[in-house]
Amino acid sequence: MNLPDAAPTIERRHDLDALRAIAMLLGILLHAIMPFIGLPEEFFPLQDSSQAPWLGLILHAIHGFRMPLFFLISGFFTAMLWRKRGLTALLGHRFKRIFLPLSLGMVTIIPATWMAYSLPLQDDQTEAAIYQTAPQLSPAAFKLYEAISQHDTSTVQDVLKNGTSPNSRHPDGYTPLNACTYANNATAAKLLLEAGADPNLASLSDDRNTPLHEAAFWGQVEIADLLLQYGAKTSTPNIHGIPAAVLATVDIDLAIGIANSIGLYLEKKKVEEGRLRILKMLNRINPLTQPINTLNAITNVTEFQSFPKRDVISELMYAPVFHHLWFLWYLCWLIGAFAIWALVTENLNLRLPRWLVMPPVSFLWLLPLTYLFQNQMGTTPESFGPDTAVGLIPVPAILGYYCIFFFYGAWYFDCHDREGKLGRFWLASLLFGLLLAFPLGLEFSAGYFNFRRDLAEPQDYRFYSVLFQVAYVWLMTFGSIGLFRHCFSKQSKRMRYVSDSSYWLYLAHVPLLMTLQYFLAELPIPALLKLTGTVFICTAILLLSYEYCIRYTFVDTLLNGAKSRPPVAVAAVDLSGYKASQSDNENESAGTTEVTQRD
Repeated sequence: MNLPDAAPTIERRHDLDALRAIAMLLGILLHAIMPFIGLPEEFFPLQDSSQAPWLGLILHAIHGFRMPLFFLISGFFTAMLWRKRGLTALLGHRFKRIFLPLSLGMVTIIPATWMAYSLPLQDDQTEAAIYQTAPQLSPAAFKLYEAISQHDTSTVQDVLKNGTSPNSRHPDGYTPLNACTYANNATAAKLLLEAGADPNLASLSDDRNTPLHEAAFWGQVEIADLLLQYGAKTSTPNIHGIPAAVLATVDIDLAIGIANSIGLYLEKKKVEEGRLRILKMLNRINPLTQPINTLNAITNVTEFQSFPKRDVISELMYAPVFHHLWFLWYLCWLIGAFAIWALVTENLNLRLPRWLVMPPVSFLWLLPLTYLFQNQMGTTPESFGPDTAVGLIPVPAILGYYCIFFFYGAWYFDCHDREGKLGRFWLASLLFGLLLAFPLGLEFSAGYFNFRRDLAEPQDYRFYSVLFQVAYVWLMTFGSIGLFRHCFSKQSKRMRYVSDSSYWLYLAHVPLLMTLQYFLAELPIPALLKLTGTVFICTAILLLSYEYCIRYTFVDTLLNGAKSRPPVAVAAVDLSGYKASQSDNENESAGTTEVTQRD
């Protein structure tokens, strides 16, 4: 196999090594922030008692560019290895460095991760056991539920007068007020509320909907109005993190279908009209602290995917198989695609022209291509940054998105950017990214700062959201490359250690981090202090484990390539009178040259 470049001409990019390591380690900080910002339980089951929503800014800022940057650097080093050793060696190397660690992680790290994830769910299981193992309803409570479903007002009154609790939970987990929405029985709802029923008591079913969620979903104006009069909270989310107003925008046919399945036959036109009136009521109740733009909510119907209709392939795309190791699985697919591309271009002797790959010309095709795939992502209207999918089958939009960054990194390697043209204006890129593209992208995505109404019409929010997300990821990617080239272009023993250890730290951090978070969750400590402590403790333990349990073992060889231990320095004074410290320094210098096959 012909190699386009001779191996000696390929120089190590220590700056990209360091940047890849930092991108890995930022993942630990990102996951450490999650319990403090009120994420829905489906995304992160643990909620810390010390909430600090402002930390979400840091999480979004990291998530918006970290993984795309990592894939770009991976593409760069993949191309470097191919040019240096050939395609066969590349595939063997990536099999050892990526596929084997992923396979071992699936039988070690991932089971430990699920055990850690189960810790915060134990309290929920205890609560669920109250109704799952409870005896059958008392005769009076059974009569109450039966009367609600049959619209038997007099029986409802009699049962409540005889002392039956209006909050008597059904063995299936729902409440009498939930039952009123299932039966569209506003009269019974009023009697229950007058008797002291809690309008905010959620069902213990899969979605954990409050009665207001159900009423909004089916457009039941009278019931919703009663619930609001008796103190129903409009901001309470269900288990998916969704408030009632958003359920009033879900696909109308889905609502009708569910209603028909439980014997609640509704007219589509009445549901549509009822939903619109409910959205107006919710907007009128608290317009300053909880604005809900009716038009915006309706506009976002096409983006809302909390109730996807999935087939077998979709289930395999989203089933939680790989957890935080999903990126290794996607790298396997991208390396396979790279192998095909390498064979084709090598046989045809093709290379992309340098002017097409380097800025500013590259922006002409990078931005629209990235926009195309970013626009297909966003599991909720409020999402920011690329999606992740932990399933067995890669999601086409996500794979295509990361493919852009991976192959751009590979093509950038062939540009031989020794003068550092890419990222030359790194300071301006980072400032524009962090101070302009990031806040605008976050605002148009989620209304985070509450000024998007002054800048655009609601129907245009999605366009600007995706546009600024794309601008942000490329500004931060190029800016980070320039910054690290400016600061870390020379070989550093300390940064080499950080780079080597970062792979192990990222692979192993989730089970340990979540366990620490679980045991600290209820402590009355400020969120920032708790966050700092968990990150420090987790990182320190993992570094110790790397130094004394992983480094110079077969695991480190698997992750980073073979190394030899540095020789032990022996202090001595020779006959010429040189000090022992000089001998030590020489040994230390020699010891920094470790045999490594990392890339």
